Amino acid sequence: MHIIPARAHRALLLALGGALAASGTAPAAAAPAADTPLPRDGIYRSLKVDELPAAYVVLIDTSSSMQDRGPDGAPLYATVKRRLDAFLRTLTPADEVAVVTFGRATSVVHPMSPVREKGGGSLFAKGLPATATESASDHGSALEAAAEQLNRSTAPVGAVLLLTDGAVNAPGSPYERQGTPAWKRLKERYSAMGTNRKIIGYGLPLAEGTRVGEVLGGAFGNPRILPVDPAALGTQLADAKDQVSAEKAVNVLRTDEGKGVAVTVDGEGVRTPGSGAVTLATGDATGARSRTVRVTLTSKTRHVPLRVTLRAAARPGGPAVDVEGAGRPVQLAPGESRTVGLRLAWNQDPEFALIPGARDFHAGLDLRAEVSSPWTPAVRSSLGYAKFTTGGPTVTDVDLVGTVPGRAPGWFYPLVLLVLLLGGAAAWRSHKRRNPALSGVLTVTDLRTGSRQTVVLRGREVSKDTDAGDVRARITVRGRHEAGRLVLVLKCDREAPRPGGEPLRDTGTCELGKSTVLCGIGFSHETANQAVVLQ
Repeated sequence: MHIIPARAHRALLLALGGALAASGTAPAAAAPAADTPLPRDGIYRSLKVDELPAAYVVLIDTSSSMQDRGPDGAPLYATVKRRLDAFLRTLTPADEVAVVTFGRATSVVHPMSPVREKGGGSLFAKGLPATATESASDHGSALEAAAEQLNRSTAPVGAVLLLTDGAVNAPGSPYERQGTPAWKRLKERYSAMGTNRKIIGYGLPLAEGTRVGEVLGGAFGNPRILPVDPAALGTQLADAKDQVSAEKAVNVLRTDEGKGVAVTVDGEGVRTPGSGAVTLATGDATGARSRTVRVTLTSKTRHVPLRVTLRAAARPGGPAVDVEGAGRPVQLAPGESRTVGLRLAWNQDPEFALIPGARDFHAGLDLRAEVSSPWTPAVRSSLGYAKFTTGGPTVTDVDLVGTVPGRAPGWFYPLVLLVLLLGGAAAWRSHKRRNPALSGVLTVTDLRTGSRQTVVLRGREVSKDTDAGDVRARITVRGRHEAGRLVLVLKCDREAPRPGGEPLRDTGTCELGKSTVLCGIGFSHETANQAVVLQ
């Protein structure tokens, strides 16, 4: 339940101008302020709020206590009729109004119909009682009649204005006590009406102890209760009308909530493979490149002006793309389209490749259209539409696709050659160490006959057939480092020493300047000076 402080009414006078002047309650200081409309007044004019219908149902208590005199000395009932006459004169021709009186009985003195003329007195002259004489106050039946009148209207916003000076006093009525099945059905009825339009309940108590909050709370989930102040009734009625105007505006603004903008990108080489994605063909040229694209921003709203700011950021991990022309706000009227030129700049450099040929080039950026509205502060504060939003940013993925030559830099092949040469030298050095050069003489001796044959050692490996005495064999000699010493590695393949025997095969080592026996053959190494012979 909203209880609106009396001080707030004075601030609202700035937006009510003519209505308050007609009711005779506007202070003198309010007139100059009317020359400078609040921001919401411009919103109302843009939305043509005065051309939008609202359905008002005015419930007037005609119990005899309404003849009591108010602070101004006039009967409350007379004050109500006078202020309502002034209030109805401020309604627009698009508005609809119904007037219901209630006491022991309920009477619809003016069924729901459009306000076609500025004068409001004619609505009362024929139907309103001259004085309030009823002996009871059946608020529940009055609210039921109000629901029936609202059902006769298709206006998107409805308001029930309850003017009373007393609590519920309805003996014999289904609404005699709060919480009865009749009250529960009434609340369900108003709840159902509120699913497709805004229905607001306003309580305007004219005396203390009316318990208007409980009465309207039995029908509305969140009624708005104004303070007890009969002298300010004109101001309070204007306040209710102003809030209805705000609800009219909010009802229109909801159709634009979150609509935002549509973004299209056009230009040389631009393709659109899908929603929110753009491909820009960059060709096969290399070096510093640039391209100008046209970004068209189209407002998807019907009523709300937009402010759009383009932001661009290169995707991490890829080539840098600089964007000129982004960051400046673009103002869009509802439904308007504007085109912004963006200059994209990037470097399209060759790629490293061992085998020359074309390579794919890829770069990308995210183009964000951040949307706001100059109306947003006023809509959220003055109109009370705190959740109003123009939607999140519209993001477009821009892919730059082309080809670049794949090639090695000029220093690469000389480096490869140097590596090969160094590798070959290292391999040759390793080979020489594993296979030292031979020198000296190897004497092969047939141990049975004593016959000898010499083999001159040259190079890094010597293979020779020997026929010393009865020996028939092939001898292979090479060098090796073993335990920090240089030795000869001997391999002997000997024919069978006796007819019908098996060939002999053996491998062994012989220290430099010493002798050994393999396959029954003696081997002796000699040098001229018995010094180191392996290089």
